[in-house]
Amino acid sequence: MKKIATITFISLLSLHLFGQKIWSLEDKTILLEGLEKTKMELINEVQNLNSSQFHFKPDSITWSIAEVMEHVAVYEEYLYWDLFYGQYTPKRHDLVNKVKGNDEKFLGYATEQSKGSSPWVALPLGRFNKKEDLVNYFSRFRNEVAIFIKNTDCDLRLHIVYRSPDSGIWTERDLHQHTLIWIAHTERHTNQIRKIKSNSAYPKDQQKLWTEENRQFLISELAKSKSQMIAMTENLSLSQWHFKPSQESWSIAQVVEHIGLYERMVMQEAMIAINVDPQAELIGEVLTDSIYLSWMGEENPHVASGNAIPLGFMEGKNNLNFFLYGRDLILDYVTSTDKDLKAQFTSREGEPNNRRSIHSLFVVHFGHTYRHLRQIDRIKSDSNFPKN
Repeated sequence: MKKIATITFISLLSLHLFGQKIWSLEDKTILLEGLEKTKMELINEVQNLNSSQFHFKPDSITWSIAEVMEHVAVYEEYLYWDLFYGQYTPKRHDLVNKVKGNDEKFLGYATEQSKGSSPWVALPLGRFNKKEDLVNYFSRFRNEVAIFIKNTDCDLRLHIVYRSPDSGIWTERDLHQHTLIWIAHTERHTNQIRKIKSNSAYPKDQQKLWTEENRQFLISELAKSKSQMIAMTENLSLSQWHFKPSQESWSIAQVVEHIGLYERMVMQEAMIAINVDPQAELIGEVLTDSIYLSWMGEENPHVASGNAIPLGFMEGKNNLNFFLYGRDLILDYVTSTDKDLKAQFTSREGEPNNRRSIHSLFVVHFGHTYRHLRQIDRIKSDSNFPKN
């Protein structure tokens, strides 16, 4: 009877001990901070690289930064799935003491000097054409891992990841330690990226083609043409706004509406274009500002595209307000952007390489405004133009 009571007591004690969570809040905090820190360090090393820097290879057998980043990103997805499925594996109370105390050894992988070899599943294959897509892929699964760690009720100290028996301390590690390894893995490869960037043959940062002088030129002309538009229209009467020299001609209201439509179209085109990788190599083949402005200065009539034909539904000065809203958006953008507007291109059939730089897009735009300001002046000079 005494023997049965002793066995029962031991069993209850074991259940009590096994019911206590080993993975602590401190453990969780260590993982969350490590995941965030190494994520930001890696992204900061690559986010401002141009294409030649991102794909530079120190030699024929060494990975480029793009290949290192791809390798890390692919492993990040594997870590997420290891954690997701690992939480459903049997709890191994019997291995807790065996793996205990190895945390610092796994973190030491970050600075370990021996060269490792990637398993075939994580070899870089050039899966991504754009750097931004690769960074987003890495960030997506790093964020998923962090969300899992933050919200899980699983005791990561009781679920084990296994490797081959000849792997030393790597043979068995709990899920907490498994995550520490990938924190160290990210830091290890961030250091590898820094080493690549220190290579004497590593491409230098490209100087911006779009200068502060170019910026001020655009700001000046966009603001000047805006001021002229205000001066020519703000005091018009309703009859003057809507006067048409002939049945086929536009009124001043329609001219200003037309320009206001272009404010939005040009801004939208620019916003789309700046999300494409810069193409600085095309700058030598673009048309000059003077060529674009001479085209806008010619007297031959131009035909408006269908989406820029004024409908005439706005009354009088509302057309000016419509224009001003769009022009101010463009001025704000040109004033504050850090993009290289001479290295960012939009499509334009018939121009060199069928491209037009965003700088040139804005040059044509203010030239287009001046063109229609002359049209407004001609309307106001018509002999039948209302006196008031």
